[in-house]
Amino acid sequence: MEEASIEVEAVTPIFIAGADQKSIENEGLRAPSLKGLLRWWFRAIMGGIVSVTDLRELENKIFGSIDQKSQVKIRSITNTSPSGINIPNSLRYLWFSIYLQKRKNQRLQCYPPGTKFKIILNASNKSILKIALGCLWTLIHLGGIGARMRRGAGSLKVNKVNYIPDDVPYTFILTGNTINDAKRFMEENLRKIFRDFKEYAGKKCKSIQNPNFAVLSKNYSRVSLVENFFNSWEEALAIVSNVYQRFRQGKKVQHRYTLGLPIISYPPFKELRQASPLFIGVMNLGDKYVVRIVKFYTSINPNFLSNLRYLEQDLNNLDSEISQKLKETEIKLPEVK
Repeated sequence: MEEASIEVEAVTPIFIAGADQKSIENEGLRAPSLKGLLRWWFRAIMGGIVSVTDLRELENKIFGSIDQKSQVKIRSITNTSPSGINIPNSLRYLWFSIYLQKRKNQRLQCYPPGTKFKIILNASNKSILKIALGCLWTLIHLGGIGARMRRGAGSLKVNKVNYIPDDVPYTFILTGNTINDAKRFMEENLRKIFRDFKEYAGKKCKSIQNPNFAVLSKNYSRVSLVENFFNSWEEALAIVSNVYQRFRQGKKVQHRYTLGLPIISYPPFKELRQASPLFIGVMNLGDKYVVRIVKFYTSINPNFLSNLRYLEQDLNNLDSEISQKLKETEIKLPEVK
């Protein structure tokens, strides 16, 4: 088995739990949750490279299925105990579900910013390990973990690389402290990750046309960094929360589905589910913080596929709204040919 090990740190609170939602019992980043997220990011990257049929086959080959054993194992270790939740008033809109759970004493703890986790990846061979590490890189630098991770919670950074094989070309630690440093870091690593995914796919390379799931590619998504620097993660999220709240509340309620479901206050959408296509995250650059925004233009509930144009329109309108308040720098995604 090939192995890699890194140390990550929580930039924003991580809201995770086990079977008992009131106590996370110091479980750390649970292996099943991490593995599920690796699969999600594998799908997002490889989904722009191969057909849906080949995507399913490759995913099952690496991460397992009811008929196949997984070729990837993941573990996490932490010495930090969970602590109580303190949600600033400015973040009650972004983290409304956590706030409501806290009021009902349904969720009492989280892993606070600064919590460190050791993540260990094992794979059956170096080729599989490289793909798994590419998924882990995107999970850390484009996504997050836990509840409300699409709205800024659960953002991570890499503190230390304990061991990664020499032939893995990805850089996990962002050492720069400027927007250009972050842009260069993200573009260089994404270029290498996409190259390795295409190499792994080999003759199966055949891009999907009009996918209806999240695909990380130049044609179907957009990644940007808000250029404003903030002194704390709370301040960074509060500014974006204000822009997002004003934009969403300015829309007719029946059109808000494009940014996620359910909508509890609107009965027709109360039982429907749709993961938000908008990922808001926080990155730590030196002693300052910046906001990262990832938008997927193809992730939508099948009930609304005929209205897919509204999703792109709404995300573009949100782009305009953010740009009026905050200046953005776009991260160029690799071409998928």
